[in-house]
Amino acid sequence: MLKSVRRSRRRFGSSLVLCICSLGLVWVLWQAPTVPRGAVTSTELRGVWMTDVGAALMYYTTRLDEAIAHLAKLRLNTLYASVWNGGRTLYPSPIAQRAIPFRERFAIGSLHPLWYRLPRPDPLSGLLKQAHRQHLRLIPWFEYGLMIPPQSAIALQHPDWLSATRDGQQQDETNQQAWLNPAHPEVQKFLTDLIVDVAKRYPIDGVQLDDHFGLPIAFGYDAYTVKRYRAEHSGQAPPADPTDPDWMAWRSSHITQLMTKIVQGVQAARPEAIVSLSPNLPDFAYRNYLQDWTRWVDLGLLDEVVVQVYRSQPSAFAAELSNARLRQLRSQVPVAIGIYTGPFFAPKSIEQIRQQIDRIRQTQFAGVSFFCWETTFWWFRSPTEENNRVYSRLFPQASRPR
Repeated sequence: MLKSVRRSRRRFGSSLVLCICSLGLVWVLWQAPTVPRGAVTSTELRGVWMTDVGAALMYYTTRLDEAIAHLAKLRLNTLYASVWNGGRTLYPSPIAQRAIPFRERFAIGSLHPLWYRLPRPDPLSGLLKQAHRQHLRLIPWFEYGLMIPPQSAIALQHPDWLSATRDGQQQDETNQQAWLNPAHPEVQKFLTDLIVDVAKRYPIDGVQLDDHFGLPIAFGYDAYTVKRYRAEHSGQAPPADPTDPDWMAWRSSHITQLMTKIVQGVQAARPEAIVSLSPNLPDFAYRNYLQDWTRWVDLGLLDEVVVQVYRSQPSAFAAELSNARLRQLRSQVPVAIGIYTGPFFAPKSIEQIRQQIDRIRQTQFAGVSFFCWETTFWWFRSPTEENNRVYSRLFPQASRPR
């Protein structure tokens, strides 16, 4: 009798374990259903930026499928996911690993925050799988560009890669960040290889750089750049005034050179992938960050531009959309507008968002992208039915950017 009870308990225990394992497997493998796209009726860009924090959290909580399905239900068509932030990548990168000593790769605080040290750290693969299931473009966003934390492993390992101001400072006053030197050949090789590697190994729809792919106007006085400038100018030192027009143009030319190398590498690795840029307005971008992106358009380096117009006041927003140079560029490349949906705890109202989208359409730009997903579409914000109704009216049918 006792043996029979023990056997029954063992069978029950085994069945319970099997049941729990089965439920766990279903939980892990279940995916949100594919959202029917319907007829594509326009080429309007409808994008959203997702930070590395949001992407990693959704990936490791197995909610990524639902997050992207929600975007598909709202008829968005492009997800710009941050994959290069703070001197680290959101995917296993042999290029980044080679740039730092082995002992630093997993040191707490040096390269990876907690989510980068969890098993299978490749949210980019998950993002691609789910975005393509839902008919969205997935474009890795190399968010930090040339900007890098001064205490990151790469900055500490390669101090000679960093640019500097005339008084030797390696951190900018605004963000307290260091900046990789775009004129340095090792920096050019590192960033080109980093971005092209993604195009080679992942079925991406493109790559995106933004306003951080530049150099603050006060920088460029590091030892390497000064030596190179002297060699090209008969021993003459760079001008003391960082706003000297020729000095600005000389430094800017090296950013253009780097951009050209990246574009050529991406095109060779994946010809169908686009190169997207999300800059500030042309004058501001060049005057403050030496980013001559309108020249990049003239050179045919860009397939898409999403200009950041992060203004809350309707008059300021309208004024920036009326920028003459911006309007001219629309005949050369699709130009969409990026809007800021507010900080996490004080987001813009859905009515403000609707008004800005209406204004973008009235001025005939190529579309809109929201910064960012965490503020605009994250469930923790408890989006109301009214919000969803507004989005369904704004985007009643499917669209696919050209």
